Amino acid sequence: MLTAIEGRMEELFETIEAMPPDKVEAAEKLKEKERRLRKREEKMVEHKHLQEERLRKALERAQADPKKRLGRKLVYRSEPPVLKRSHKDTQDKSKEEEELNYYFT
Repeated sequence: MLTAIEGRMEELFETIEAMPPDKVEAAEKLKEKERRLRKREEKMVEHKHLQEERLRKALERAQADPKKRLGRKLVYRSEPPVLKRSHKDTQDKSKEEEELNYYFT
């Protein structure tokens, strides 16, 4: 069966080679244009279908009863307190700097 298909394809390729090249190119362009048009139409139909589905779901949500929340209400965390920096570290550094400046300058 595979050999029969291959033989038929060889015959068709030989027929195409025997035809004038400009007619073959024109036919190929026409087929490609039809394929792209068909693909575009399929895409548009699919987009329309998805849009209708979204609209249907939105209408269902709008007409549905609101959900009641169960359990405790959420309590949001407060900001953590800002830590004060101690002045002791900065004073120690400034004393060290003064000593270094005194002895080495």
